[in-house]
Amino acid sequence: MRVSFKIDYQTVWGQRLYVLGSRPEFGEWNPDRALEMKNNYPGEWELIIKVEDLDSWDYKYLVKDDDGGVLWEWGGNRHVDLSKGKFDEVRIRDFWRTSQDVENTLFHSAFTRVLMQRKPSGKRQKQLHTGRVLRVQVHVPRVNHRYTIALLGNRPELGAWKERDALVMDDSRFPLWSVDIDASELVFPLEFKYVVYDERERKVISWEDGNNRVIRDFVCKEDNSLKVHTDEKFRFPIGVWRGAGVALPVFSIRTEKSGGIGEFPDLRMLVDWAKKTGLKMIQLLPVNETVATQSWIDSYPYKVISAMALHPVYANIELMGELKDGKVMQDFREQLYELNQMESVPYEEVHRVKSRYFKQLFDQEMETFLNDRDFLLFFSENKEWLVPYAAFCYLRDQNKTAAHRMWKKYAIYRPEEIQQLCDPSQKHYPDIAVHYFIQYHLDRQLRDASNYARKNGIVLKIDIPIGVSPDSVETWTHPELFNLEEQIGAPPNEDDDMGQNWGYPTYNWERMAYDGYDWWRKRLLKLGSWFDAYRLAHVVGFFRTWVIPSPQTSADMGFFVPSFPLTRDDIIDAGIHFIEERMTRPFIREYFLWDLFGDYTDEVKNRYLEEYGSGKYNLRPEVDTQRKIAIHFEQFKKEGNLPDKETRIMEGLNSLVSEVLFLRDPYDKYKFHPRIRLQDTYSFINLDEETRYSFEQLYVDYFYKRHEDLWRDNAMVKLPALLRTSDMMAFGDDLGMNPDCVQQVLKELGILTLEVQRRPHDTEVEFGHPSDAPYLSVCTTSSHDMTTIRGWWEEDYERSSRFFHNLLGHAGEVPHFMEPWIARDIINQHLWSPAMWAIFPLQDLLAMDGELRWEKIWNERINIPGITYYYWRYRMHLKMEELLRSDGFNHALSKMIEQSGRNNDY
Repeated sequence: MRVSFKIDYQTVWGQRLYVLGSRPEFGEWNPDRALEMKNNYPGEWELIIKVEDLDSWDYKYLVKDDDGGVLWEWGGNRHVDLSKGKFDEVRIRDFWRTSQDVENTLFHSAFTRVLMQRKPSGKRQKQLHTGRVLRVQVHVPRVNHRYTIALLGNRPELGAWKERDALVMDDSRFPLWSVDIDASELVFPLEFKYVVYDERERKVISWEDGNNRVIRDFVCKEDNSLKVHTDEKFRFPIGVWRGAGVALPVFSIRTEKSGGIGEFPDLRMLVDWAKKTGLKMIQLLPVNETVATQSWIDSYPYKVISAMALHPVYANIELMGELKDGKVMQDFREQLYELNQMESVPYEEVHRVKSRYFKQLFDQEMETFLNDRDFLLFFSENKEWLVPYAAFCYLRDQNKTAAHRMWKKYAIYRPEEIQQLCDPSQKHYPDIAVHYFIQYHLDRQLRDASNYARKNGIVLKIDIPIGVSPDSVETWTHPELFNLEEQIGAPPNEDDDMGQNWGYPTYNWERMAYDGYDWWRKRLLKLGSWFDAYRLAHVVGFFRTWVIPSPQTSADMGFFVPSFPLTRDDIIDAGIHFIEERMTRPFIREYFLWDLFGDYTDEVKNRYLEEYGSGKYNLRPEVDTQRKIAIHFEQFKKEGNLPDKETRIMEGLNSLVSEVLFLRDPYDKYKFHPRIRLQDTYSFINLDEETRYSFEQLYVDYFYKRHEDLWRDNAMVKLPALLRTSDMMAFGDDLGMNPDCVQQVLKELGILTLEVQRRPHDTEVEFGHPSDAPYLSVCTTSSHDMTTIRGWWEEDYERSSRFFHNLLGHAGEVPHFMEPWIARDIINQHLWSPAMWAIFPLQDLLAMDGELRWEKIWNERINIPGITYYYWRYRMHLKMEELLRSDGFNHALSKMIEQSGRNNDY
């Protein structure tokens, strides 16, 4: 059999095009065995080979250069199916798939499995197996189940441009559409177009835009031959696809049947409301297990103790099973009913009540459950992570701490010991197996909600935390994947003077790369069983990490990894007379101690400082790091809180530790990092003007220029590897202090960015305008780390006035409170944005309705980033049943979405 491949690709000097495929004849996916193509004409490449008869094969194109670089074309493997055909010649005509095409995002499961879901018939058009056959194919993910793709052209065999005679294409390999045409009598050249087609009415719904497509000749010379012509996209005349969504944490959902907190089954009602109003996506915060302290501190959804297990509080007890003791069952129902009436989420109480219920129900059902066929299948598919997780929970409860380093015999994870610990013959086995029971039911309930969302065309999107808790299953079972002596955080910036220390250990990326990022692969595959889109929280962490050494606690004592720390010569060359002792140790002088400690200054000097010269001090060894300071002041806490005096002293001492201009690199003691925000230190102010100027120049170069290429290269190793593991749609949270390369890389990889009007990426403007958002982005009014738009409006009247006049374009007096019509204007601005997605917190959508919105504006905020231990307990004040019955509001919102073009069939 003679096979030829032809493709257009414009190379530069030193580049060559290759074909690589699944069969031995095509290299078996080994790039070193790829088949080199011949450059017939500028931009046209061809390969002709002879092979034994084949039924099918997969293949792709790639580019190699003289430096050894390899560039694969974007997308999944191409496929040739000859099935029962007997062809002596196969000619393949393709077009290069670039990673830069914005419509690549439409090939993710959010579209193919949810928004444009269809049940391929496989019967619309039969393949031809002999003779002269022209197979025309096109990739079109953007058409829902109501319509099909068809072909119309200038020959009778192509329908002769008559709508009723259009060739309906086969969708059995959706989003690839194909049709086989008998070419024995076909007259070339062919002119044709693809159309969106209503098969029942036999009419065209939409012709594609642009000139007619042309196939100039059949080329094949053999009587039994197949020519496969594949186009890559449909040219939609209505422009690119756009949708709208709502953001709401699961714990914030309120229904009449909730158990004091939003539960996975409650998502069904949120899906119903989204469908009713034309919203296409529901954006959720992380739902993984976080129980470490058994207190409200565990309400923080990003500090997960397992990247695989779901949080038990999201289970609905009624769907798990009923206790046989009717009185006890009723007592549990009444307790959760009372908790469900509370204004905010009573996290601790809900967790305590449900935990007792889980244990009692499991004790009742254990024998039957452990032999249940569905459970055994679940266990078989998940035991790799499920058994260590259950052991972790058991040991956490037994030792009354999640800090596994304190677990004596089990402080170090040894698989053989854990296997023995979890053996069913052990007396304590029920205390381990109960966690199998809980996770099985959580999986069932979330999977049911997920399937319901998919069936109704609503995408569920999940946030993925950048890290895991230092006291987690993963740091216990795979410590080699983490740097446990370091902490991930975010540097101080204009919106957050303090920065953040999240307390997660940093990743050992080199070790993760060793097995192809297998830990991330398994994490994403697990999430993909429930969700069809994900957002990488703090996506800049894949470019570089803000690392805070474990002896310190404040973000201003961090530095970037990877980075190029400064040598002594670098600092001197910058015009700075480098005095190591003066610039790397805390600069403590008499004249500013009163600013920090006030009336407690003398006590601080006597108790915590050592004077080594007139008015010059060092910190005593017992308080010379922020971690030591935190431990020291634990003794002064009363009912978990530090008195005002000790709070001021502790904060002042932490500030003294930060009075440095350079941080010594922990990997090379002869190199240094400039301390971020060093301009705010007394140490900097004490320098002469010329030295301060030199520091400013060095600072700008170090933080904003020096590492761009390094960080870009770093991200281009990790992010493509992650994207290849899942077909979920990828989003990135790129707010904050980011290098310029972040948005460039995200665009190149097709990861959608985040555009927040009051936090524009352009630092030269006060407010961003939604009309300036790039297509591959999410345009939103607020995030969970911000006040709602109503809260923001009331924070600063002068700022709101500028926004009112300059962004909304209104004249006259500015209302002190955000009236519904103002909220409506803001929402409409975002809906008409060119961004692919406009996603709104539910609180901001309700702000458009004077009757539905909550009068307690400040209770609607979900998180305040600057507070280390914040209680995540916002709950919608309405029940979903009430929201579904709010016809006036729902109709108005639906109309806004419809008019903005965000609720189309294709």
